[in-house]
Amino acid sequence: MVESSKRELGLGIMAALALAPSAPVQAKAVLPDGASVELTFLKATDGDTESLCRFITQNWFEMDKIAVEKGLMTEYRLLRSTGTDPDWDVLVVVGYPNVDGYSGIALEFEAIRAAHTTVSVNGKTLRQLGAIVSSRRLLPA
Repeated sequence: MVESSKRELGLGIMAALALAPSAPVQAKAVLPDGASVELTFLKATDGDTESLCRFITQNWFEMDKIAVEKGLMTEYRLLRSTGTDPDWDVLVVVGYPNVDGYSGIALEFEAIRAAHTTVSVNGKTLRQLGAIVSSRRLLPA
């Protein structure tokens, strides 16, 4: 298996785990028809995952909270890798009530973003704390 195939397999497994319900349920679609979930994988700078998570919580999730209240998003979640994965440290999961994901709400969300004041963590913003390494949109099967 080539290295990029291993990475894709790992991302796919993480996506399945991120979307799995925490309690056993009867088999049914995890997402309703017409909905989607977007996964954003991030890598912390200098291994400082704690600061990257704080930045996401204090900035992205403050905006996402407003988006959920307005019905633009259905959920948001932050998951942290417990291993020493060379590709990513943090996974952000965001649910949308549409199949277009973020692009389906971009205009409305930009108004939320424009009203948000970025909160730095230890004087650093996202650019200094980490980077997005991959994104995926998932639809119900």
